[in-house]
Amino acid sequence: MYSCFHSVGLPNHPLIEAVTLVADAGYSAIELNAETLPWAKPHITPAASANERRAVVEACIRRGLSIPAVGAHINMVSEAPDERDAAIQYVLGCIDIARDVGSPFVHILSGARTPNVDRDQAWRWFVAAVERASSYAEGLGIGFGIEAIAGHLFYCVDDYHRIRRDLPGLPIRVNFDPSHFEVQNENPRRVIDELGDQIRHVHLKDGKGTYPDFQFPPLGEGTIDFAGLADGLRTIGYERAISIEYEAQVFGFVKSDDDILKGGKAFCDAFGCRG
Repeated sequence: MYSCFHSVGLPNHPLIEAVTLVADAGYSAIELNAETLPWAKPHITPAASANERRAVVEACIRRGLSIPAVGAHINMVSEAPDERDAAIQYVLGCIDIARDVGSPFVHILSGARTPNVDRDQAWRWFVAAVERASSYAEGLGIGFGIEAIAGHLFYCVDDYHRIRRDLPGLPIRVNFDPSHFEVQNENPRRVIDELGDQIRHVHLKDGKGTYPDFQFPPLGEGTIDFAGLADGLRTIGYERAISIEYEAQVFGFVKSDDDILKGGKAFCDAFGCRG
């Protein structure tokens, strides 16, 4: 396992500047955020020019950082067909970004279901989107995965099993973020025990409380058994990135960028990362 920092944790810095900060803090890799959040703009989108993509690659090469993942998070189950189509195109564009910057993996989420839409109907929309995007990624040699998110259509361990049954011929992988399981009273260790061979990327973010009354506090201030997760990942031979995803500021935890980066790296080291 090796240390990585998710650029979403540096929302006030341009991507090239974030590369410098992440490298200076001693990380081995940087994950690229392509998601628009209420508190953070994406660091890269499919609108990025060839020159902008090349600049990211060159900056990472200069500083010795790899790019293990692109977070292509966008709502895939909007009630509006044109919005669903646009979301698929966005994800396909993010898969192109991964190809262009040398990243082996892209992960998505489902988004939240509109309450008046039947869950099975929303699930069918999501399965169709995953089938198209996963097939496109496979054609480019890019890994493709899903992150389960509290409060979304796709939210639990059983959803991974369900989508594998629905799309048995596609290599749909897991972006494992234990915090979302923790705040739904689902043991994150289930992901490792039941889906270990499908895990392609791991986020480190703490959690406490129960959705919707929950928090993602700084690492070590929640209730996740990280020692147990580290042991489980070692047991299955996981050797990929451990990516610090800092969102605690959303819940009132104020830290400087320097403290966030240094604290995350120390947590990676304690978790067993080799660099």
